[in-house]
Amino acid sequence: MKYLLTSVDGKQSSFQKPVKISFVSSHDAPADSLTVVFAVSGSFPVLLSVEVLSETNERIFFGYVDSQSDRKTNKGILLTVSARSLAGLLLDNEALPQTYSIVSMSILMDRHFKPLGFHFSGTSPTFYDEMVISKGMSQWAVLSAFCQRFLGVSPRIDCYGNIDISGKEIDETLCLSSAHCLSLKHTLKRHSLISDIMVRPASCEGYVMPFHDELAQKCLVKKTRYLNVPDHPSLSPLSAEKIMHDADNRYEQIIIEFPECILCTVGSRLSLDSDSKHYIIKEIHYSLDNSGEKTTIYAEVKYT
Repeated sequence: MKYLLTSVDGKQSSFQKPVKISFVSSHDAPADSLTVVFAVSGSFPVLLSVEVLSETNERIFFGYVDSQSDRKTNKGILLTVSARSLAGLLLDNEALPQTYSIVSMSILMDRHFKPLGFHFSGTSPTFYDEMVISKGMSQWAVLSAFCQRFLGVSPRIDCYGNIDISGKEIDETLCLSSAHCLSLKHTLKRHSLISDIMVRPASCEGYVMPFHDELAQKCLVKKTRYLNVPDHPSLSPLSAEKIMHDADNRYEQIIIEFPECILCTVGSRLSLDSDSKHYIIKEIHYSLDNSGEKTTIYAEVKYT
């Protein structure tokens, strides 16, 4: 892989062999994080961005530098650079407090995301409903709130700054064999399951809509939750089904370690030993140091 460091004055430096790397990508964190250490011959200018290219010059990471430091040792100077992927821009920037009576992705793009360099090429309907942006909300919180409330999806941002609100699964499958792994851990999280959700659909009614989960009942789990829809404008009575499905999909997890670099994407499918189970990659950790390379993949079985 090739690492391109660009300074604030536009000068670019290329590296092929870092001394140390730590990379984390997680479904639960909007921005990926990268920390990389290079051996350099002298002082470095103020850095703006880090870009990582594959052997075929395909971009696999781009982010703005959060911090840089250099340390003199008896073996030379070590430059450490930490960066987050482009979603970090949305996390760092606070949105202007306001209330929309009409909202759409086009409106939000023009007022919130395009000024930060993001792109959107899909379509989104206009919603004639109120959306409040309160003091302290980040631009990421605005995007996430819009997608969750009006579209029922989670947004994704690629390494070119394209925003995806389609909700479609990533059409990629990573095929691996456990015969070549360092370790494989299998976990059943029975505590994550919810057996029953009682829904109150309207303010004039009680908790009259019951939802039951088959997997929880199979595991003899008794855990009841109550969902008061009138108190949560972003929810509907059918939100109970999604809550149960999300709980089911957290039930079974594998953590698998390999002594190499494995390029993969959070949200893509994982096929392990031709197992019939449908795994979804939830987190990726990659590291390089004196002991060598290691990729750790966290994946969950998709039940629904």
